[in-house]
Amino acid sequence: MAIFKKSFLIALMVALLTVTSGIAFQNLSTFRDARKFPPPGRLIEINGRAMHLNCVGSGGPTVILESGLLHGSQDWALVLPDVAKFTRACAYDRAGYGWSEYRPGPRTAASISDELSALLAAAGERPPFVLVGHSLGGILVRQFALRHPGVVLGMVFVDSSHEQQLAHFAPPGNSIERSQQYFRKQIVASEFGITRLWHTCGLDPVRPDLRDETVYLECQPTRWLTALHEVEILASPPPMLAPRVFQNMPVEVLTRDLDREEDPAERDASPIWIQLQRELATLSTAGNWRIVKGSSHAIHMEKPGAVVAAIRKVWEASRQTSHLPDVFPQGWECATNAKTKREL
Repeated sequence: MAIFKKSFLIALMVALLTVTSGIAFQNLSTFRDARKFPPPGRLIEINGRAMHLNCVGSGGPTVILESGLLHGSQDWALVLPDVAKFTRACAYDRAGYGWSEYRPGPRTAASISDELSALLAAAGERPPFVLVGHSLGGILVRQFALRHPGVVLGMVFVDSSHEQQLAHFAPPGNSIERSQQYFRKQIVASEFGITRLWHTCGLDPVRPDLRDETVYLECQPTRWLTALHEVEILASPPPMLAPRVFQNMPVEVLTRDLDREEDPAERDASPIWIQLQRELATLSTAGNWRIVKGSSHAIHMEKPGAVVAAIRKVWEASRQTSHLPDVFPQGWECATNAKTKREL
């Protein structure tokens, strides 16, 4: 009995030491990387949390880049510089991603939209805007356009999520629960430094020179915690918008090349995905849809030229059809939720 008790205590001490060492390794690595990889843009405090906004170039309308689930501003590293050659362009990190601080509580498309408008107003970025949304970001930019009429002149959807996509796909393809289980495991693994030790984060950097920075950004537990909440947007999405809701606003819809899908289930579901993508183009009488050949879901990383071309097309059309105001549209600043404005 004494031998068993001693063995148990030794095993317990080893386990505690392992856990403590893992947490210390994660915290020290994060501290080191935070000094090594400062944010490329500005940190601005919005409602008590620092948010990262990276704007380059000049001109108008300003292009705003919105990332998908689990991703942030770094995803647009191949798009942002080229867009900045003809107008001002901004990429940002939603709360909990990239260089933006984690914001506790539920995440909704409406709250995220309001945080973005608060960030832009606090940073002095003037409307009007052309919005670009990848994946879940497509739903978010549509909500932004609805909640801020007169501020958005055009939109580009990059293999965008559809508000009703889960209703069209049978399990397990639409299993929010399965995704959340995976996210919970990743939260624990990253807290204890396992993802760093096993090199399971930062595997697909946008550019080779961004590999170490990507490891830093993707190994943070708050990234997975944020995704755990954001995926609920797909489970309880905003209502699907009616055709022509955006009237004659220029809209470009880019869809991945489903011929590249290796999963038989994904290939079988491709006609449904195409149908949903085409529906997005009907939200405007000036909507266009096309498949980007040779691309996967990450069109902006694999075929950035196609995304830049679509943005420029929408940007040029918006300049031809709309007057660029010298002042904020009425109600723009009061529509935001910025209680504080302090650049960090």
